[in-house]
Amino acid sequence: MNMHAANIVQLDEAIFEDDLTPGTNLMHGQYEIESFLASGGFGITYTAYDSLDRRVVIKECYPQNFCRRQNTSVLPRSRNYSGDLESIVQLFAREAFNLSKVRHPNIVRVHQVFEENNTAYMVLDYVEGVDLLDTLENNPASLTPEKLTAYLLKILSAVEHVHEQGMLHRDISPDNIVISKTGEPILIDFGAARDQAREKTSRLLSSLHVIKDGYSPQEFYIEGSEQGPSSDLYSLAASFYHLITGALPPHSQTRLAAFATKQQDPYVPLANRIDGYSENFLAAVDKALSIMPAERIQSAAEWIDIIQQDSSATSGEKESAQAPEDEVVIKVGTHKKLPVLVELEVEKVDTSATSLDFEVKETPVIVALVARTVAAVLDAIDAFRSRGKEV
Repeated sequence: MNMHAANIVQLDEAIFEDDLTPGTNLMHGQYEIESFLASGGFGITYTAYDSLDRRVVIKECYPQNFCRRQNTSVLPRSRNYSGDLESIVQLFAREAFNLSKVRHPNIVRVHQVFEENNTAYMVLDYVEGVDLLDTLENNPASLTPEKLTAYLLKILSAVEHVHEQGMLHRDISPDNIVISKTGEPILIDFGAARDQAREKTSRLLSSLHVIKDGYSPQEFYIEGSEQGPSSDLYSLAASFYHLITGALPPHSQTRLAAFATKQQDPYVPLANRIDGYSENFLAAVDKALSIMPAERIQSAAEWIDIIQQDSSATSGEKESAQAPEDEVVIKVGTHKKLPVLVELEVEKVDTSATSLDFEVKETPVIVALVARTVAAVLDAIDAFRSRGKEV
């Protein structure tokens, strides 16, 4: 467990006493809880070991506002919440099952979903590495523009895949992006992920907020508000704003209040003020952070296109700046240049030479055409020499 996770444990253990104790067995001994990792509005996360002694992460459905712990069992906080708790557990299990079918190299994998202790659990890969929040706090110099651009492209690909399955992550932040030991950014913590269609119709799900000030878009704070792909993209943009500048963007609720009262948006755009990044790259982050959903980038694919087009333009500029290599240089005495699909370079040479000095640089010109051209030049030189002897 990294230092950031350790800090979470120290903080949460002092205020949260409903977690399963280390050594607790689940699934008839298939899993053994190692330690508490984190908690949120939807549940509790643990590290554990499976029956093959492999380290895994287990997410327990534990909606704190609706339940309480009795030994290992999860019970409704009151009789009024009995039906709600049962529905939440069913929804959690269903969404976990859907997530288990998601396959992407930059998304943590769900291995198993099961019900026990009157609640549901999902078992995920344990990703060894350091999350981006830890990296920002402990080694910010390593977050170069080149690395952050590469990380963003891969996470956008992962988010696009999640959205294509009709789901939202709803909890994207730097601490939920882990850089693995192989250098791959992995999107983790799908405990708050929800089906977009079901989200619109579920009173229970809309009442279970996952809020992270600075990262969450304004619609996450409003019960019953419409959420979509641009909501996740806002959180992703806020995360990279933090990674680029070292500071969180202004609270979305503060920005919304300014918008409502026709005051100036406290958000300061990145474009034209950050070195090392193209203006299109920074402008895309600014657009994804628009306070109104309709003004944001609407899909991960659109954002990827902006970055890749920017990269292609830069690559094209570099290529055009290089000296052309596809040419044939032929030195043939004082003859003028010949129009033979290649540019011929003329220099004064000793016409008494018995051989023709020519240099061919890498070229796609048809060899036969070049050969005929050279032969014609040789014939012309021979004719010139013959006339000289006659004189």
